[in-house]
Order: sequence, then structure tokens, then C-alpha cells
Amino acid sequence: MAETLEQKMCKRSLGYAFVRNVFVRPMLYLFYRKVDVIGAETVPDTGPVIFAPNHQNALMDALVTLCTKNRQPVFVARADIFRKPIIIAVLHFLRILPIYRKRDGGNSSDNNQETFDILHQVLLHGQAVGIMPEGTHNEIKRLRILQKGIFRLAMQVQENYGTRPVVKIVPVGLEYVSTNRIRTDVIVNYGKALEVSDFYDLYVENPAKAFKHMQDALSEKMKEGMVDIENETCYSEIERIRVYYLRQAMQRLGLNDRNASQRLSTQQKIIATMQNFLQTDPEAGADLCAQIKDYTTIIRKHNFDDRIIERQPYSFLGLAGQTLLALTGIPLYILGLLLNYPAYLGSRLGSRNVKDPQFVSSVQFVVCLVLFPLYHIIMAVLFVVFIPCIWGKLTMIILLIPSGLFAYEYGCFVKRLYACWRIWNGKRKKDPEILKAVELRKNIFAKCDKIIVG
Repeated sequence: MAETLEQKMCKRSLGYAFVRNVFVRPMLYLFYRKVDVIGAETVPDTGPVIFAPNHQNALMDALVTLCTKNRQPVFVARADIFRKPIIIAVLHFLRILPIYRKRDGGNSSDNNQETFDILHQVLLHGQAVGIMPEGTHNEIKRLRILQKGIFRLAMQVQENYGTRPVVKIVPVGLEYVSTNRIRTDVIVNYGKALEVSDFYDLYVENPAKAFKHMQDALSEKMKEGMVDIENETCYSEIERIRVYYLRQAMQRLGLNDRNASQRLSTQQKIIATMQNFLQTDPEAGADLCAQIKDYTTIIRKHNFDDRIIERQPYSFLGLAGQTLLALTGIPLYILGLLLNYPAYLGSRLGSRNVKDPQFVSSVQFVVCLVLFPLYHIIMAVLFVVFIPCIWGKLTMIILLIPSGLFAYEYGCFVKRLYACWRIWNGKRKKDPEILKAVELRKNIFAKCDKIIVG
């Protein structure tokens, strides 16, 4: 007799483990330049656990969670993506179930009951569940009000164990450098678990009060592990200074910018200090925000990255030497394009018409997951058939992925080099906007040194 969906979700799947470990996880570590994981060792490997990540990047939030901890969590996702039979089959294989919203039509409570019944059984079988407690995704780096469904589910399962500590909610802080560009960095921060049993006595006495206490406790734990900018008035300026000033702040504080934990805590320090400064000295804060806004406007107008301004002044000889060095990489760049660009282009075209910016990375990742292995298999077959030398065949097959990574990084390097030349030429010609950007950055960072580092 065929297994029901509930039975499939309640046990570990060898097929799921194979696909995750052989295809999804390697692609994730190619898709992102760096995936830093903090605290995964503190999460139990067995027993009922509910992962609770902040929600910034659509399906990628679930993927980075399931790929960085060796559990097989059953996640929920918005029901409107469960439309075509093949998509439903793929999502069910990936252990993702639909959650209905009022806008999806019908009776959302009745539709969701089946999903929550399955999640309930998954936890009773000692497996893991993943729920984004904010309910909806948003690229704004601020924790939104948590929905209470996660607490109802947790406590309904905990009722089977009373005050014995069994069910845990694990806060997961996700911090993306970019939610719509590949080859950027992401931090996955597993925080200290919330013991549902701690709230059981209060739940027996007053369920609504218990849920509110759980909501407050989980919110606090999630904020500790993520980037959370509460100031709405100057959100953009605080967000920009968090990005611009991070490296210098870590240098001034004597910290290692390769340490993910220190990098995250420094960002939190920048945000907290800036918010406090804006509150205690609004006039000076408004002036600083105006300078940050002007600086950001100029570098975006000229398509400069802050790091390009940071590294100036540039010398003609230095830039000329880098340009000559870049020329030597052209052959490998062309090879990387030939061996990878059609698949890369397919991922770009596949996400071109995506209306929700937070779904861009998700669509690109899924398309890459399909197209790159397929295209590389085709190229490997062609090498085997048409290259006579065995060492030539092996060399070309081995170069498939490294040459693609080189081509992408080479392209980024050339763009940066071109921007450096533009800054050098602009300063030589005394371009007023470029000179203003350099001066603004100097003033902004001097003020940040006093405000943040002290």
C-alpha cells in the first residue's frame, strides 16, 4: 500500500539525504561565495525541534537552514506556489508543505489544518520542523511581529510530555549580503533553543498569556542572532553605514573580519550605537544621515562600490600593472565562459520576470541546480568523444567548475578595475562629485570612529 504524505514526512528519507548532500548542498556552497555557520553544534541531532529563521529571502531561507544542519526539517511555504503537479511533487520531496493565507481564497484555517496535523505528527516522531514565524518575507533587516501558529503547534506537542523538556524552538538568524545576487556571503546563526516546557505551567493556566510570553522570548532570541534595525526614520542610512563602516570598525576594535560571530556582533554594535546616537543627539544625527545619503547617492549614480572609494588614492603605475595582469587571465576567462555561460545565462533569464525581488535568488538557485549539472554532463560527453588524449579529457572535465568560478570572479575584478580607473581619472580632472564622495566618506568615517569605537 502506498505511503501517505504524513507517513513520508514522519521518517527520514534516504533519497532526500542523497539529493541534499550530492546536489543541493554543493550547489549552495557554489551559489554563495561564503556560507558561515554559527552554533549548529548546539542544536540537538534528534528529538522534536522547530527551526525558526527570520524571513528575508523566500525559499533560500529554508535551503540554507536544511543544508547547514544535518536534520531533515519539514518546512512550510506559501500555498500559491503549489499549483502544478510537478512542482507539488518536487516540493513534497523537499519536505515542504503549503500554508494558506486569506488572500489565497477559500477557508485558510481548514486548508491549513491538514498541514499542521502533519507537522504535529512529524514532531511526535522526533523529527524536525521549520517555520518562518514572521509569516511573510521582506528584505528589510528588521524582525517583524511573530505569528502565534508556531507556539500553538509547539505547545500542542509538548502537551504529550507535560513539564518534561522535550520540544525545542531553535532561533535561526540569517544575514545575507545580498538577497538577489549570486556569489555573495550569508551567515547562518543557530541560537540557544527555547524550551517549550518552561512555559507549560503558564499554558495550562492561561494559554493566551503563555503564547505572548513565548512570542516575546523567541523575538528576543531571534534579534540576538540577526541584523535588526528598529529605527524606521533613518533605516536606510543606518543600513548603509552598517555595510560601509564594518571593515574599519573591526580593524579599530582589533577583531578578525573572517570570524563570522565577530562580524555579526560588530554589525549589531554599529546599529545599536547609531540608533542610540540618533536618539540622544538628533541634530548631529540628522547631519550625519544627510552626509550618508549624499555619499550613497553619488556612488550609486556612478555605479561605484564603497570599497572602490576606500582603496583610493590609486596610482597610474599600480592600475597599469593590474590591467596587464588582468590581460593574462583572458584565455581562462574565455574558457570559463564557454564551459559555463549558457547555464548561467539560463539562470538569469529564468529569474528575469520574477516580480517579487526576494524570489530572485530562489529561482536562480533552482535553475542553476538543474542547468549546471545538465550542461556539464553534456560538455563532459563532448570532451570524451572529441578529445583524443585521456589527459586532455580529464583536464577539461576537472576545469568545468573552477573555470566557471574564475570567469565570474574575473568579470567582477575587471569591473572593479574599470571603476578604479574612472576614480583615478576623475580625481585627475578634479571631478567635483568624485572629490565630494571622497571627502564625504572621510568625514563620515571620522564621525563613526568617535560615535561607535570611541
